[in-house]
Amino acid sequence: RYANEMAGLLRDAITSEGFAFLTDSPSNQLFPILPDSIIERLKEYYEFYIWSRVDESHSCIRLVTSWATPREVVEEFARMLKALSSI
Repeated sequence: RYANEMAGLLRDAITSEGFAFLTDSPSNQLFPILPDSIIERLKEYYEFYIWSRVDESHSCIRLVTSWATPREVVEEFARMLKALSSI
């Protein structure tokens, strides 16, 4: 339940920045589509898997939360995504 709650916080943060998802996932796995420039910056701070290429400047990444995912890390990711989205 906690992992899904953390995924929900991530989902809300990603959606609020206007990004779409490759698929609607009700679980602790998310597949947001982000600009490659943002993905490159996020990779400097977080580990995640690039799931698939969407077009020449966007890719889908796979984010997974667990029972051990600190809320602070989710909130930090959300703040960083917001900051990168406004550049």
